[in-house]
Amino acid sequence: MTGAEKFSPALGTRDYVIRCAECGALAGMPAYRCNLCGGPLLAGLATIAARDLVADPKAPGIWRHGAVLPRTGNVVSLGEGSTPLVPLRGAAGSSGLRVHGKLESLNPTLSFKDRAMALAASAARDLGLEGLMLASTGNAAVSAAAYAAAAGLGCRIVCGTGSDAQVKLRAANAHGAEVRLVEGDYSTAYADAVRGEAEGWFNVTTTYRNPLLAEAYRGVAIEVHEQLGRLPDAVVVPVGAGPLLYGLLQGFTDILDAGQGDRLPRLIGVQAQACAPLAHAWSRADWRDALAEPITVTPTSATAIADSLRGYEREGLLTLAAVRKSGGAVVAIAEEHILEATLDLGRQGILVEPAAGAAVAALNASETIELMPEDALVVVMLTGHGAKTLSVTSTSAAPPARGVR
Repeated sequence: MTGAEKFSPALGTRDYVIRCAECGALAGMPAYRCNLCGGPLLAGLATIAARDLVADPKAPGIWRHGAVLPRTGNVVSLGEGSTPLVPLRGAAGSSGLRVHGKLESLNPTLSFKDRAMALAASAARDLGLEGLMLASTGNAAVSAAAYAAAAGLGCRIVCGTGSDAQVKLRAANAHGAEVRLVEGDYSTAYADAVRGEAEGWFNVTTTYRNPLLAEAYRGVAIEVHEQLGRLPDAVVVPVGAGPLLYGLLQGFTDILDAGQGDRLPRLIGVQAQACAPLAHAWSRADWRDALAEPITVTPTSATAIADSLRGYEREGLLTLAAVRKSGGAVVAIAEEHILEATLDLGRQGILVEPAAGAAVAALNASETIELMPEDALVVVMLTGHGAKTLSVTSTSAAPPARGVR
């Protein structure tokens, strides 16, 4: 099933309210910031029971676990979700960690963003809106364009020239999206997209700008639990602003609330050292002050997580609080280690973008090792495919071996 169709999963979906994360004021949709204090908005979902964690095999895409997602009347799907969980050989060096990679890179547009855009396009249809609009470093652009096309919606994209996203933007164009480049980085594109918010268009920028999108990642946690038959000890997540990590926390919390586990997995947020506002703030006593400080940003291959949070620093507090609640940490990884891990995965048959490689490299960071028992069961979120970043991932690769006649 693709396109926008009416669908009622056997287990139903969840009622929700939209509230300010800071003052608690209620808001209606579409809404992007609190009218009273300017704080970020979040969705508060109704509680669920153990039966709601059971997948509906007849439902398409993320709607297999529709009972954990916000209620929608329309369901848009391109078959996203249900991504493989595979062992990663040697990912943690000589440690005894048992490491699996969640191949979110195998979603329809080759990134985890498809889960959020399936929900966003469904909600936009419910609201009778004309289209989706967003700022993006590339992955969200392709995803929004594809899901807007599937839903019969328009799509407008703003991307900073510093994101080096030419391949991804060509893919978005192929889906019929209107793409506009602005001079600068992701934060520049974000500001431009906020100024361009217009009646009838749904801003689906994925840095918490839209309060529904992070909720789509609850399903990733449910899938991991389903695939392992238990909760992992830790999950390692590449983060820009961090809504994927936040959504994972909500999903794991659902599992505990339904009586299916006894402890949250530790969530390890990973950034590139070249652009690491969350890692900079993590060790500081006052996160708000730390996030308000300007940081030095240098070029990185991990453009998908190169988010300085400039102009929307308060969103970073949501991710930091999620990490703390789980007993995790935020780490920053040097460029050489990002590229080394990315290329090593490629030689194992798993082609990922450098942002995902950063998460694998983080397994060997001292901050991560300190949190893990020697035999910990760890899941690494491999968030995007390397096919869209071959200019980086193939540059240092060894020449291919000759075939056998």
